Amino acid sequence: MEDKLITVAIHTAPKAKILQKTLEERGIATQLIDISDYDSSTPGFAVRIKESDLTRALGIIEGIGLFRYDNEQTIKIDDGRKRVLVAIDFSEYSLKACKAAFTVAHQMNAKVKILHVYRIHYPITFPFADMAVEDKDTNMLDTARRRMLDFCNEIDRKITQKEFPSINYSYSLREGNVEEEIEAFVEEYKPFLLVLGSKGESNNKSNYLGSVTADIIEMTNVPVMAVPENSNLQNPEDVKHIAFLTNLQEKDLESFDNLVNILKPFPQVRVTLLHINVKNRTGDKWTETELLGMKEYFSKKYPELNVGYDVLDSADPVEAINYYIESEEVNILALNTRRRNLFGRIFMPSISRKVLVNTNVTLVVFRG
Repeated sequence: MEDKLITVAIHTAPKAKILQKTLEERGIATQLIDISDYDSSTPGFAVRIKESDLTRALGIIEGIGLFRYDNEQTIKIDDGRKRVLVAIDFSEYSLKACKAAFTVAHQMNAKVKILHVYRIHYPITFPFADMAVEDKDTNMLDTARRRMLDFCNEIDRKITQKEFPSINYSYSLREGNVEEEIEAFVEEYKPFLLVLGSKGESNNKSNYLGSVTADIIEMTNVPVMAVPENSNLQNPEDVKHIAFLTNLQEKDLESFDNLVNILKPFPQVRVTLLHINVKNRTGDKWTETELLGMKEYFSKKYPELNVGYDVLDSADPVEAINYYIESEEVNILALNTRRRNLFGRIFMPSISRKVLVNTNVTLVVFRG
């Protein structure tokens, strides 16, 4: 049976040569393929190895921490481009999350890291636990590697068929608690955007807890794009209307700046500043005059954008948001949220968490 060649990573020339040297010094034959020959917009090299060497190669890469972004050598050879991190669990909506990540990266000349975190399940009886789970751990790691390879092969197929844009990407596997490992990887990789898949509309409307995606949104310090399972966004031109949920506070100005940077490739998109006056809530209520002033400020600062505004009065903000999304055909909802501790996540669910489980719209969340 033929031992076919497979791509283990796509890197810039310096990184590809380091990876090649690292593997060949340990007895693994490699080939470098210049993918810029196939797509001049994405210069880089594919590192290819025999399929039978995959498990050993991945073990080497993971074991020595090659190209960790807290490593001085990695910093020296880094090409300086922005980074997008997409976390996957191999579910049906993982490919949708990857397509969104690849699309944003392609438009902004960024690169993508695909991350999968697999869990180790320990037995209830702790004596001799290390001996009991050693083989199981190895099998779980091998399974994760194989699934990641299959997943990347599917991505490569979609790139070949022009369903995905061609960009530089690589992947990493981590073991542990999903939320904690993603948070730690964000600190190491320093992406400008984290992309996650989500199940979208929940069958249980009151179930605001237990969503891994919602937990990660509230734990991390970088902007997060949550792509629901039933998202109908296929291409950049599908993004027609973005609603930016605002309380008209100073922190929203910085988040709007971040949003504009992400929107640079989409100059025709309509952006609506959306504020909700919550009925029966004490405190100042914003008027259309005040929101118009904010709209005029953004229009002058960003003349290339089509900026509008809306004010809604409602006793239920989530219901009002969902109604607005449907009636105004909103494709992406952007909003600020605060970093919340465990107590806050359990007893005071945020707007982003409630919206996440009650809608099928793509959510972009900034850390206010």
